[in-house]
Amino acid sequence: MSQQIPAKLVLLGLFAISIVGCSDSSELRGRVQGKVTIDDKPLPSAKIRFFSLTGGVGTDGTVKDGVYDISVSNGMTAGKYRVELSFAKSTGRKVPDPDAGAGDMKDEVVEDLPAKFNRNSTIQIDFDPKQDKSIDLDLKR
Repeated sequence: MSQQIPAKLVLLGLFAISIVGCSDSSELRGRVQGKVTIDDKPLPSAKIRFFSLTGGVGTDGTVKDGVYDISVSNGMTAGKYRVELSFAKSTGRKVPDPDAGAGDMKDEVVEDLPAKFNRNSTIQIDFDPKQDKSIDLDLKR
């Protein structure tokens, strides 16, 4: 029985090495950057999200003055992605804050972009982390 334990440990070690040694190029991340316009004007500010449709690793970032740039370390892997853009705009009103104490108020915000660019988005892109190309979006209300 004492000879079986070392054999099991050897097999376990070989299995662990084979898993660690396997490196799939689909796990390579890439920089994600581009420009976003709406009605031919730079989108002033927004949150941009990339949701994988093919099992890749998605990401999110911020659009500022019509530009977004997500570093390689936070970038996506190869695949097809659905893109969502969201911009929360203040209405100027105060509303009760359910996360704070009784009577506490917060600024009311509403989504400023049409649903077709966020929760109902049909915007899709193909991404290859080996290509450093701009992914520009030209949105029309």
